[in-house]
Amino acid sequence: MNAKRYLYGYVAVIFSMIFWGVSFVWTKELLNAKLPVFLILLVRLFVSSLILFSFFLLTGKLDRVRRKDFPLFFLLALCEPFLYFLGENFSMKYVDASFASIMIATLPMATSFALRIFNNEKFKWNLVAGVVISIIGILLMGMNENFVFSASKEGVLLLVLAVVSGAGYSVVLSRLVYEYGPVTITTYQNIIGTLLFLPCFLLFDLNKFNDVVWSWKIISDLLFLAVFCSSGAFILYSYSAKQLSIAKASVFTNAIPVVTIIFAVLFGQETFTVMKTVGIMIVISGLIISQIKIKKV
Repeated sequence: MNAKRYLYGYVAVIFSMIFWGVSFVWTKELLNAKLPVFLILLVRLFVSSLILFSFFLLTGKLDRVRRKDFPLFFLLALCEPFLYFLGENFSMKYVDASFASIMIATLPMATSFALRIFNNEKFKWNLVAGVVISIIGILLMGMNENFVFSASKEGVLLLVLAVVSGAGYSVVLSRLVYEYGPVTITTYQNIIGTLLFLPCFLLFDLNKFNDVVWSWKIISDLLFLAVFCSSGAFILYSYSAKQLSIAKASVFTNAIPVVTIIFAVLFGQETFTVMKTVGIMIVISGLIISQIKIKKV
């Protein structure tokens, strides 16, 4: 039974990372098409909320949120999608998709520290070792052939905001994931996120709406972000966190740069280099080490 549970957990987390990895590429394409950031985020979350809430309201499978948990759901949505998406999406005005995903891949380490501080969870050394090895691979992926690593300060600071917010999300999620289903958590966090982004759109991006040149490519990218990244990925991640643990599931965030670079190459945004290839191999090695179960003698 445990083996089946772990298998389902690993399958779920792998697909969630694939969806999140390609989200950087779709977002970069929309930014290159001159779509305002708050418009992208509002449409992405609104469509996701509409699909999830409508379907699960009709089927009656949406859990009722207890009054005492309202503040936790608000804090969850404030961390992610609101603050996390602000940092992630605005950062890509200054850096490319692969660099953004590389920075986001430091999230497992931040999550481990956050869980230690707020939940008093013990560090598992194979988990820490796997994260460190993965970060080495991530750094290599961000360097050129001359071992030069450079990025915009604004972009880096925005990505730090995203990482801190993502760690906060994991801490709050750990208090909800055993009380509510993954679909319920994702639905309510997206609805609250939509309400948080609406005033931002009205204040900053409404006057830019008429300047958008709509195309089927733009519409499909927005729909993909809404369905696969804001709906599917979060549901799968919440499910995997319940099956594996928050700490183990979060380590898979290290795989996001690998997915992003592969899709960025396929979309013609970037090219493979020796450093990126070596980095990908090291990241995968770190992931394997982080998941090994050490038996006590």
